[in-house]
Amino acid sequence: MRQRNKRTVIAMATVGLALGLLLPGGPAAAQAHARGAHPAPNGATSADSADGHAADRHVRGVVVSGAPLHVRARATTTARVLSTLDPFEEVELSCQAKGGRVEGNNIWYRLHGEPGWVSARFVHNYTPVQWC
Repeated sequence: MRQRNKRTVIAMATVGLALGLLLPGGPAAAQAHARGAHPAPNGATSADSADGHAADRHVRGVVVSGAPLHVRARATTTARVLSTLDPFEEVELSCQAKGGRVEGNNIWYRLHGEPGWVSARFVHNYTPVQWC
């Protein structure tokens, strides 16, 4: 029974740490603020027009994998690797689409401003991502 309690405490601490890293105000937000990046209200981007409609809407996200994340040519793990993203690297996402499953998740994000797709399993988006 003592072993189970120890595992529970470790699991809860891990979840707490992960939430602290992912929620607004966590280390990723602090790093963005230090670089001078400021989130727009309600997830709006600089591409939004004055009336709130997006001409080329994209949202920010952060890589939440423990290792470099492959950027692929298509939304599948069998597609050619174009580049990699570092853990906790901030990215801009253009849209989402269904693709190959990665640990039960079949959603992929298209990167904004550069070619490639990343599995949504390893990217936390700060605001909802539109469908492609």
